Amino acid sequence: MKNHNLILFYPSFERGGVERIIQNLIENNKKFKIHLISSKNALKFIDKKKFKFNFIEVTQKIKIPFLPERFSSAINGMIILFNYLNNNKDNYLIHSMQSNVAAIITGMLKQKKIIIRNSENPIYSILYSENKFFSIISAILKYIFYNFADAIITNSYGSGKSLEFFVFNKKKIKPIYNPYLRKINKRTFKKKNYLITIGRLRKQKDQKTLIEAFKIFLEKNQSYKLIILGHGNLEKKLKEQTKNLNISNKIIFKGWVKNTNAYLKHSKIFVLSSVYEGLGNVLIDAVNYNIPCVSTDCPSGPREILLNGKGGYLVKPGSPIQLAEKIQYSIDNYSNSIKKNLIAKKKIDRFLISKQTKKYFDYLSKFY
Repeated sequence: MKNHNLILFYPSFERGGVERIIQNLIENNKKFKIHLISSKNALKFIDKKKFKFNFIEVTQKIKIPFLPERFSSAINGMIILFNYLNNNKDNYLIHSMQSNVAAIITGMLKQKKIIIRNSENPIYSILYSENKFFSIISAILKYIFYNFADAIITNSYGSGKSLEFFVFNKKKIKPIYNPYLRKINKRTFKKKNYLITIGRLRKQKDQKTLIEAFKIFLEKNQSYKLIILGHGNLEKKLKEQTKNLNISNKIIFKGWVKNTNAYLKHSKIFVLSSVYEGLGNVLIDAVNYNIPCVSTDCPSGPREILLNGKGGYLVKPGSPIQLAEKIQYSIDNYSNSIKKNLIAKKKIDRFLISKQTKKYFDYLSKFY
């Protein structure tokens, strides 16, 4: 089986959940000869010497000024993938984890089997897009071409359900949780008066609502601070918001940090304010480090991780008042909040790398 060739297609390597999934798949691969088609940033996170895989760099030879960078990366990646398949006559299975339409078209042209990964709710990604025009174009292309994929792996049952509008043959949709968690944490750590959130500073993550909620929460809890880990195009606006609310001294923007666990383990409450997710990997980390979670009940992921609210608190997205009230409740009833976290943690082994990489590769093997 190790002689079988698997192409992982991810033309624009970005910080985030998918980067970690690709890393975990490569590091735990025992079945395939892996060929990673991506930008050179991938090599900053995956040790090519330690883990054997073939790396094909996507260079930005074609840049289209009026198109988002992701579209240009997709076109460049498509060209690289096509040429690679043209020059190498072995049998390849393509697993696309980004720019799926480009990968599907290439797979169709070269008559290769193609399994794509969908990690978000396609309807909500349009509604909350920062570029509505290109999101609508992208949705139309998905509606057409996703039906030509041999299978679609989704990272939650909710994201799988959301794809049913786009895919005629529902049997093609296969939910497999992210191979994300290396091990289950068994230690407890002293908590400080910190709330923490992790994620790209973008419209999807809705840190704006969280900052408004934190302002309300501070009225009764002046000793608390909010730690925000992540970068994004809204960073400047969010910092301006904290100044306008006169709470700059209470909110710490740390950007991306290499070891998020160092901040997680000492925080008292984890808050996720997203308007939509695919799964919500950061909630898995929070549960693993025994941090009670307050999350928006957004589509999709948080409800699955937090066991329909038995393992954490769920609130309506976009409501700073409700979010503030639930954060306050979680602090006031902290022993109960810890109990909820323990309920979620009993099911956290669902996301272990060892379990989910096996499911992942066993499923991919069926298409060879």
